[in-house]
Amino acid sequence: MISAHAPALVDYVYFIDSFPTSGGHARILRSARSPGGAGANVVHDLATLGLETALFTTIGNDEDASFFIKNTKAKVFAEVTDKQTGKVLVFVDQSGERTFFVQPNAAGKPFVEVKGGDYLYVDPFPSDFSFEVQRGVMEKFGGFVILNPGFLYTSMGFEDLRELLKFTDMLVMSKGEFESLRVSPEELLNFVDYLIVTLGSEGSVCYTSSAKFYERAFKVKVVDTTGAGDAFSAGFLYGFINDLPLEVCLKLGNFCGAYNVERVGARAFPDPGQIENFLANILK
Repeated sequence: MISAHAPALVDYVYFIDSFPTSGGHARILRSARSPGGAGANVVHDLATLGLETALFTTIGNDEDASFFIKNTKAKVFAEVTDKQTGKVLVFVDQSGERTFFVQPNAAGKPFVEVKGGDYLYVDPFPSDFSFEVQRGVMEKFGGFVILNPGFLYTSMGFEDLRELLKFTDMLVMSKGEFESLRVSPEELLNFVDYLIVTLGSEGSVCYTSSAKFYERAFKVKVVDTTGAGDAFSAGFLYGFINDLPLEVCLKLGNFCGAYNVERVGARAFPDPGQIENFLANILK
């Protein structure tokens, strides 16, 4: 089973004509609501492929909590820590670029323990308590730990991040997050066994102590980039958990990320048949 210690968030997505200058205005073309949160998206996507997954998180005592649980395929183990569930206002322009405004609510109080799992996916909560809480969770976990630090943790700097890397087996981050650390892959590989960096339209790369693997991105028409990194992570991890070669894991991650950005919503993800067909073609 793959578990996640990650925030439960509900995205309120607003599609606009263009981002305004400071003090200006934008026209909302349409809106939508969807469950979100990076780690929650990953275990939800993996559950759609038939893997046993669980999300350990915090929610509010509100309708958003019911909506989140109902629309999340991973089994949700949640503590109620606030009146309201975490909320994100997402603004997406016609190029697919997005901007987030987070209202933490229950996600700002990440006091929930992880109970069970062979793999643990760790995604920061939007909280001042997140780092220390997750450090304790990672230290206690007995299996394989995957950390997606996001800018919340990478902005703290390499010296602080090392406190989490001590308990990390696989590190997944974007190119911007990696560059903000100002360290080499080799320095990170002193702590972790696998370093995966997503490169947006350029593809993705995986470093190990003995090799570097790179795979190009698929050319797609971008509609909405929300959740693209999460879809990549789910695709990569599906391959990894099923013992596929690392280059195939990267290709599968790139495929899932490309599928996501061509559609609206953080949880746009290929179904099992599409994944099976993709793998059948590249494993010939």
